[in-house]
Amino acid sequence: MVEKSALTADELEAKLKEMAPEWKTGKNEKGLNHIERVYHAAQFMGGIEFVHKVAEAAEAENHHPDIFINYKRITVRYWTHTASGVTLADVQMAQKIDPLFAK
Repeated sequence: MVEKSALTADELEAKLKEMAPEWKTGKNEKGLNHIERVYHAAQFMGGIEFVHKVAEAAEAENHHPDIFINYKRITVRYWTHTASGVTLADVQMAQKIDPLFAK
């Protein structure tokens, strides 16, 4: 696993552009940076299947996201608690998750 130190704003912007351009930055309820992407499934059960794939990938890497399900809308959010921000490991997980979504 990659060293888990928080990326600077410039580093994060560059890594997202390079590795996971569909992901956006934001702040969580504690004011810390996170990255997230909203996926829109064609059907509810398709979204649930996607969440299952995300969970399997997260377990394999021992790096777990926050996942929010609102009918066919699934939000996946990453940040590293121990680094108090977004790390390269978070961006790498975003990159791994994107191909799991079947439109």
